[in-house]
Amino acid sequence: MPSVALDRPLRRDARRNRERLTEAAAAAFRDDGLDVAVDEIARRAGVGVATLYRHFPAKTDLVVAVTEAVLEDLAAAAAVALEGSDADAAARFLDAALRHQCRNRGFLQALAQQDLPDAARRRLKRRVTAILEPVVAAGHRSGSIRRDVDAAELLVLVRMLGVVVAARGRRSPEPYLSILLRGLRETP
Repeated sequence: MPSVALDRPLRRDARRNRERLTEAAAAAFRDDGLDVAVDEIARRAGVGVATLYRHFPAKTDLVVAVTEAVLEDLAAAAAVALEGSDADAAARFLDAALRHQCRNRGFLQALAQQDLPDAARRRLKRRVTAILEPVVAAGHRSGSIRRDVDAAELLVLVRMLGVVVAARGRRSPEPYLSILLRGLRETP
């Protein structure tokens, strides 16, 4: 079943319920993985299951909505990273992405194993690429990112940081970030 179209503005109470459901789902997915029951998500949001299904007819729709909210946080981190000098933009962004992955570790691990519909996966990839392209451009201008690295490759590196974050019992991920940043630099 397709996602609920949001072409017309939602009433204030409906918008509030949708936000509560998305926040409750994000917390539930982080804590319990994607197998958490939708009735548990509705309970955590303080709404009925029918309200959840009105907003998200399929659980996949809810997973995509949470993913989009996570990407909004990542986009905000990119915007903040780009406010300063180009030379530090990549380091600021990757540090923020690392912290972001630490906060969302459970959800991101589960999402990597989730089989999202192709259309949703392509839309999310385009969104991530759009977030990363200005960071890469700033890095190219400053030499902090080699010219042969594009947004798709930076996404792979962000995912690599996620693997470091996910590995329990390892030392702090910051040294890996430092190694990554040194490897990204343009060499004279």
